[in-house]
Amino acid sequence: MLHLALLFHLLAFSLADQSDHGGVLDLFEGHCRYLSFLTLCYHTHPQCPKEHPQNPRWKLNNTDIDLSKHGSHYSLSGGNLIISNPIRTEHVGKYSCLATNMYGTVISQEASVQFGYLDLFSSEERLAVHVKEGQGAVLLCAPPPHYPGKLSFRWILNEFPTFIPLDKRRFVSQITGNLYISKVESSDRGNYSCIASSPSISKSVFSNYIPLKPLAERSIRKYPADLRVKFPHTTALVGQDIILECFALGNPVPEIRWKRMGSTLPHNHEVRMAGAQLLLLNAQFEDSGTYSCDAVNLKGKDYHHANVSVEANPEWVEHIVNTEKDLHSDYTMSCNAKGVPKPQIRWLKNGEPLNGKELRFSRLTSDDAGMYQCIAENRHGVIYANAELKVFFGAPKFPHNPVKRVLAPKNGRVVIECRPKAAPKPTFTWSKDTELLSNSSRMSIWEDGSLEILNVMPADEGRYTCFAENDWGKANSTHPLVVTGKLLLI
Repeated sequence: MLHLALLFHLLAFSLADQSDHGGVLDLFEGHCRYLSFLTLCYHTHPQCPKEHPQNPRWKLNNTDIDLSKHGSHYSLSGGNLIISNPIRTEHVGKYSCLATNMYGTVISQEASVQFGYLDLFSSEERLAVHVKEGQGAVLLCAPPPHYPGKLSFRWILNEFPTFIPLDKRRFVSQITGNLYISKVESSDRGNYSCIASSPSISKSVFSNYIPLKPLAERSIRKYPADLRVKFPHTTALVGQDIILECFALGNPVPEIRWKRMGSTLPHNHEVRMAGAQLLLLNAQFEDSGTYSCDAVNLKGKDYHHANVSVEANPEWVEHIVNTEKDLHSDYTMSCNAKGVPKPQIRWLKNGEPLNGKELRFSRLTSDDAGMYQCIAENRHGVIYANAELKVFFGAPKFPHNPVKRVLAPKNGRVVIECRPKAAPKPTFTWSKDTELLSNSSRMSIWEDGSLEILNVMPADEGRYTCFAENDWGKANSTHPLVVTGKLLLI
């Protein structure tokens, strides 16, 4: 019995930033060949709180999976989703899970499940191709349904393993699989079969034979260059290799010439397949532009051009981190990501969507606490940043440090700090010994609670006490002030 396990790293519990792109699980011929998911985080992980998650809720294409349904292929094992005997028509799609603990809820990055396959070619008989010698010919491959999309193609003549040699006169497109012969010669007579191979599942299939029958001519005519393989507008990710194809029929055999309009060809280019392929290795943004190929022979010229665009997956420039803020304080959450095209930003709080490109909080309340996720996405990928927002509230509390004397120079200036941990922000009052202090020309209480004394005099010596009070309670802290003999000049 085949079991497919989906495992996710539930970031509510590790709170670590994750910018990996979603993994893809392909089932090829009933076997798991590639698995790139993240393991579930439990309290045994060193970064996890002791409170581990409840059983996560799993979704397929944003619809909850009913694990209790009779005959279901789904089951849970330690939070991981197990699919027994997966079926292509039922279990293909995008999976995600939501997990909740005492800190809130997060939703995992989506993971795609696909089945790799390469069907057989059609069993229909292939019709013979009759071509005059000197003319061009195109033999259609017509590859069968398959997944993933990348196939490689070769052609055999009459029997395996007699492969068609590729040169200036013959070309096999690695996009369509078609075989192109720029000018047919009598030696080309024979039966041709297209071989389609899937490197992902290590499988190849053969088409039925296509008879090619050159027709002899007393005088072989000349034909102008006629481009039959024309590369389309092409988009690739930065760092990928780009292959552009151009091939022409004609007699004499046309020569293919490559150019980039308005600039020279990139230094990282290679021309292959006797000129029919232009390869751009490790493509960079500056390789974008309009590329052209010209096909030229003695009888004429044909040309083609199309755009090449180099784009990029999202990547964080700035993202959210775990934060604790005071009750009634203001706070802004923002994320910024780069990528081509520019990524769109969206937000989740405890797994539910929020509006806006950034989150602005005015006078935070306890309801604002929770698990937040910032998601940046473009057509090439998606990245998640995850953080917990804690909203602190409580009575003023001073650190339990030993009482230290505050030294102040005579005729100088001194600031005695008062910084309790408290939320909402407390009100402050000061006393000297038993005397309540108020703002004057020499003494002022700052907004943060600190007491400033100007033109310090010996009479200012004494015990200064800061009183802090809010809705949750009050506390005080005392500092002895000692006036030194004279003003210190620095």
